[in-house]
Amino acid sequence: MATYRAIAAVSSALEGMIRDQYPRDEFDAGVQVSLYQTRDFEAPMDNGFSVFLFHVGVNPTMRNLALRRRPDGRRVRPSLPLDLHYMISTWATDVQMQHRMLGWVMRMLEDNSVLSAGHLNHYLAQGDAFADNEGLEVVCEPLSLADYLTLWDRLRPRLPVSATYRIRAVMLDSEQSVDEGPRVQSILVDGEGGPA
Repeated sequence: MATYRAIAAVSSALEGMIRDQYPRDEFDAGVQVSLYQTRDFEAPMDNGFSVFLFHVGVNPTMRNLALRRRPDGRRVRPSLPLDLHYMISTWATDVQMQHRMLGWVMRMLEDNSVLSAGHLNHYLAQGDAFADNEGLEVVCEPLSLADYLTLWDRLRPRLPVSATYRIRAVMLDSEQSVDEGPRVQSILVDGEGGPA
């Protein structure tokens, strides 16, 4: 179960893993790796990788979770299960280099398709977003044609060759306690021996 910092931790982990692992002998040493917002597509980098969080949604199969019980026994509101949708884009002046970069980043993400808490917490300044026993799955998930056309319309003419990924069921924990009544001390019974 993760804190509200989980979204930032996932984005930073994707960015950091690409930055740490890209092959410097094949790609220029000046390759940039950046988290992107929509406005960054107006004047994009010349050479590098962008990580763009384009959609956050509640996971529909896990929406109605039960209350959680903390280790101290308190009951708290259910976790909020989120799916994070990312677009990883490659930028290069040479189209073949751009395609090689895309092939590399897709292979790297497939090789690291389960992100441990160590990966997720490592790249965030406050490294406590995820508990030690947590992990998330990175799934390559192509966009539907309608979603692709919507993104194309919003980001054109600067939408490069890209791959889209979904990080499923990022569980944002609540710290809000659920009021409980006092513990039952005794049960009233009627003269027959049953509850009153």
